[in-house]
Amino acid sequence: MSTKTTGRFTPTGWDESVIEDIDGVGETKNGTYYPSRGVTTAKVTFQYTGDIAGTSATTYLFAYRDSKAGHADILGYERFTGTVGGREGSCVFRHTGSYEDGAVTARVEVLPGLGTDGLADLSGTADISMAGPPPEGGYEFTLTQG
Repeated sequence: MSTKTTGRFTPTGWDESVIEDIDGVGETKNGTYYPSRGVTTAKVTFQYTGDIAGTSATTYLFAYRDSKAGHADILGYERFTGTVGGREGSCVFRHTGSYEDGAVTARVEVLPGLGTDGLADLSGTADISMAGPPPEGGYEFTLTQG
C-alpha cells in the first residue's frame, strides 16, 4: 500500500553559472548569461510548507541544447531538512528532468542511505512541474511512498 504526503515548495534563491560554453554565442537574461549550447550549474534554495515542511539546498547541472528555444536536460541533488508527514530529519532527493519551452518537469527520488533521524529510512518518488512564477503558496510536491 502506498502513502502520499503533500507539501508546496517555492524557490528562495538561484545562482547559475556557466561551466562550458560550446558556441560562445549565448545571451544574458536578468543578469545571468546562458550559453546557446553548453553546461551550467545552479545553486538553488527552496522553502517547503504543508505536510512536507522545511528548507533545502539543491545543486543542478543543466545541459542546454538550445537555450534560446528553451531546451535543457537537468540533473540535481537536493539536501532537504525538515519534516515529512510529522517525521523530522534530513534526506537527499535526486532530480532528473528537462526544461522545455519555459517549463520544468522532473522525477524526484529519495536516495537511500542519506537520510537522518526520522527521515533515515524515508523512500519515495515525486513528479514535479514548474512553469512561470510560483503560484500563491508554491508549486505542489507530493511524495509517494511504498
